[in-house]
Amino acid sequence: MKTLIDLIALFAGVFLAFVVQHALPPMDDLQGARVVLVPLVFCYAAIVLPFPAMLAAAFYTGFFSDLFYLHIVGGAVEIPMGISIIYYVILGCLASRFRSGPETAKMWMFSVLSGAGTCTFLLLQFLMITWHRGGWEWAGAAAWRILAPGLMAALIAPLFHLVVSHIDNLIPDFSRMRRASRR
Repeated sequence: MKTLIDLIALFAGVFLAFVVQHALPPMDDLQGARVVLVPLVFCYAAIVLPFPAMLAAAFYTGFFSDLFYLHIVGGAVEIPMGISIIYYVILGCLASRFRSGPETAKMWMFSVLSGAGTCTFLLLQFLMITWHRGGWEWAGAAAWRILAPGLMAALIAPLFHLVVSHIDNLIPDFSRMRRASRR
C-alpha cells in the first residue's frame, strides 16, 4: 500500500515539476539556462521505490518528458517518442542500486545522480537535435544550458531529499501496522 501511495505521489510530483520548471524564467546570468526538476524527482523515486514501481515511474516520467519536449521542425520530429522512456529506465536502474544503502549515502548519491542525470538528459537532447539537423554546432551557451541545470539540480537535491523524506514519514505504513498487530 505504501508503494502505491509513493508511486501516486511521484506521478503528482513529476507533473508538478513540469509545471514549476516551465513557470520559472530562464536565467540571464547563465546564458538562458533553465532549472530542470524532472530528473531530480525521478532520481529520488528510483532510489526510494522498489524495482517494478521504479519501472512504472520511468515509463510515466519518460512518456511525459517526450510529450513535453516534443520538438517538431519543418514537419519532422527531432526528438522521437520513447527516447526519454529508455533514458529514465537506464537512469532508474542505476539509481535503484543505492536503494538499500544507508541514509547518508542515499542523500549523497541522490545529489550526484540528480546533477549527472540532468546533464546527461540535456546532452542527449542536444545531440539528437544536432544529429537530426545534420550539423555540429557547439557554442558556449549550449554548454551553460547543459551544465548549469545539472549543477542546480545537484544543489537542490539535498533540500528536496530532506523535505520529501519528512513528508514521507507522515504517510502511514499499513504493512508495518499489520505486522505489529499480529504480534
